Amino acid sequence: MTASEHSVQGHNPRMICSTQQQLEQLIEQRFATLSNRLQQVARYLLDHPDTVAFGTTATIAAGAGVHASALVRFANAFGFSGFSQMQQLFKNRLVQTGPDYQSRIAAVKQDDSVPAAQAGLMYLQQISAANERAMLQLTEELDPQLLTQACELLAQARIIHLQGARRAYPVASYASYLLSNTGLAVQLLDGVGYMQQAALNLVNAEDVILAISFAPYAAETQLAINRARAAGAGVIVITDSRLSPLAAEADVSLLVREAEVHSFRSLNASMSLIQALVLALIHDTEAVTVIQGETDVLFTP
Repeated sequence: MTASEHSVQGHNPRMICSTQQQLEQLIEQRFATLSNRLQQVARYLLDHPDTVAFGTTATIAAGAGVHASALVRFANAFGFSGFSQMQQLFKNRLVQTGPDYQSRIAAVKQDDSVPAAQAGLMYLQQISAANERAMLQLTEELDPQLLTQACELLAQARIIHLQGARRAYPVASYASYLLSNTGLAVQLLDGVGYMQQAALNLVNAEDVILAISFAPYAAETQLAINRARAAGAGVIVITDSRLSPLAAEADVSLLVREAEVHSFRSLNASMSLIQALVLALIHDTEAVTVIQGETDVLFTP
């Protein structure tokens, strides 16, 4: 540890900052006292807060151009017991600062570019254009091999468990509807009657969970993935970032970046991806036949 690092740490009580904003202000105040290496870390944290929120120590260190140990030294220098404790401030900020519906509604009301008499049509045009861009991005960026791997996992599953909370719930529900109509064994983990925990207890190593979640990432979806992983089940995730905490636990991670207008986000790309998955699974006639046979056995009186 350099003298400058000792200097910063020496007059810092533990956990001097309780929010990301406080930490950023402190970094700016003491930037000149940091070593060159820790200044690299500081610049990266200030310039890439969203990446820091959900990145791994390795990916953040690589992005900052430093060794992982430098992240720990930086966190220690600012009063944290370790990097993960400091990182939690960035995670908290993402959860807390996402625009709430009051803010979104206010933004729409203050949009002077849209005449009242044409608001419906103009917003429809904006949403349609944004969805078109999102769909083009999905088809261009999604690795087709990942779709194949997802279909293979679904084809081998005894039961397909579907998890999605809040905004992601309609996607999981639609997947349940489509898959149920193909005769496959499907369980929608909807938490009705607070029975989700009991439903998760039935997941075993022959099953697959298909989980959908977007930032700020539902805690119940993360819990479902953790339980499925502990049971040895396959995990397929539909999410919006490679740095999503869900992606780290997945066998297959499918990335979707939805369109949004005034922070009202669409589900068009996610729904289309579900359709593609189900159609591809049906197209694999042999796999579907095998699952249908197992389903008949499972539900024979």
